[in-house]
This record gives sequence, C-alpha cells and structure tokens, in this order.
Amino acid sequence: MRTNQKMQRFLADGKLHETALSTELSGILISGFVEDNGCVFLAAEARNSKVTRDDLHDDTGYECFINHQHIKTLAEALEFARRLKSALAARFSDRFVIIVGFDGHEATVHFHKHRPGQAWISDDLEGYLEEGIAVFD
Repeated sequence: MRTNQKMQRFLADGKLHETALSTELSGILISGFVEDNGCVFLAAEARNSKVTRDDLHDDTGYECFINHQHIKTLAEALEFARRLKSALAARFSDRFVIIVGFDGHEATVHFHKHRPGQAWISDDLEGYLEEGIAVFD
C-alpha cells in the first residue's frame, strides 16, 4: 500500500483497528462483479448507473466513476478496500488499483483495472493536499 503523508498521519492516529463492514458494504461485495467491454464493475453499482462509457474520458475513469463508495470512517474504508482486493484477486487475473481517500470526515473508495497509459490518480500522492490517499496496487 502506498500512501501520502497526510494518510500516514491518519493511520498513525491509532484509532484504526479491524472493523466489521456495514450490511450495505458487505452486500455490495456479495453481489459480485460484472464485466462490460473490458471494464469491471461492482454489480450493485453497475445496475444503478445511468452513466455510459461515452460520458467519460477513458475506461479507467468510467470504472472509477461507477466503482466508488462513500464510507463514514477510514477504518471501514480500509477494511472494504482489503476485502475488495481479495474478491477481485479471487475472480480475475488482471491487476487492479484500489484508491482510498480520506478528508478527515468521510472516506471514498474507488477501483479500476490497471491499464498502461491510463490512471485515475497521479503517481505523486503528495500532490493531494486536501485528503489522505492510500493506493492498493
């Protein structure tokens, strides 16, 4: 896991411990994944989306737009990311990038398939000044 310094401070705060997932987040993982034209989506999110591939710049942006969750705590977001990573590895041979952002109040988790020449997040994690960033890749 790569992090910026802001995320390192959140992680060092000591308030993180393994946490159970909410029923909603567990259900999202249990629903599994769907594939469409080379993209991988959380099935629960793909069903509800009205956005199409043509609405976004590239496949990576499309996946991240659909595959995002707002989560109340950083601890639960990190647990969701860990379980998501395991679920993706169990189902697919592709590499995936999972991104956790935390602004001190709310966390977000996005994921996309690793594609050369496409990225949702900059390699320079320190450039994200407003939030802590952790990248599982």
